[in-house]
Amino acid sequence: MNIPALGMGTWGMGGKYERDESNIEQSISILKQGLALGIRLIDTAELYGEGLTEEIVGQAIKGHNREDIFLITKVWKTNLRHDAVLAAAEKSLKRLQTDYIDLYLIHWPNEAAPLLETMRALEELVSNKKVRHIGVSNFSVPIMEEAQSYLSKTTLAANQIEYSLLERSAEKEIIPFCKENNIKVIAHRPLAKGKLALEQKEILNTLSKKYQKTPIQIALNWLISQDIVVIPKTANAGHLKEICGAVGWRLEETDTGLLKSDFV
Repeated sequence: MNIPALGMGTWGMGGKYERDESNIEQSISILKQGLALGIRLIDTAELYGEGLTEEIVGQAIKGHNREDIFLITKVWKTNLRHDAVLAAAEKSLKRLQTDYIDLYLIHWPNEAAPLLETMRALEELVSNKKVRHIGVSNFSVPIMEEAQSYLSKTTLAANQIEYSLLERSAEKEIIPFCKENNIKVIAHRPLAKGKLALEQKEILNTLSKKYQKTPIQIALNWLISQDIVVIPKTANAGHLKEICGAVGWRLEETDTGLLKSDFV
């Protein structure tokens, strides 16, 4: 799976848990600006804005070569029975105005829905070329192992989890398992919902001077330098440009280690 290291998150664009049409134009504009700056990964979900967010993404990518854009969307946990997965995917495709989804994720595990049914449906979507890669989000190691055991024609490509300098619980089991099994880790909330922008850690300031980058760019590159995909979300054009400065270079291994130890 050839996935870009930096993407744009879309939570809140068009609403959160409910549809909100008040920021449609602003959201389309910021996504278009990101694409103009070279970002080629957009992450969304059927849950966001009750589907409106996917519609916004579909509008934003119009005029671009579809093969140049990497789209991630997610099926919500109430739609994990076999037929419900297939129906949800079709609705997402329609809202995104595309023939395929690059990476389709189970947004959240649901014990009430047999995982075997879900995985068989996801494989069916791959076979029918509606989806190119499948994965999970917020899955523990045991559930990832179970999910993988039901696959015969493909493998889990990714696990999207919360991970940042301030949220490190995934380092104990999830990230090592993913790396051992060639499952790409995608970090949502890579800036800890903006908390990292407020941190006054000496190590961030020191490395900012060394690399001539902002603390936000250092924090994002800390993840990217570990081959982790990041999908920060912003509605501000200035912040978007700053985020783009997190790619194209890498922290030295000793400095990634310094950051890791300093934020424990």
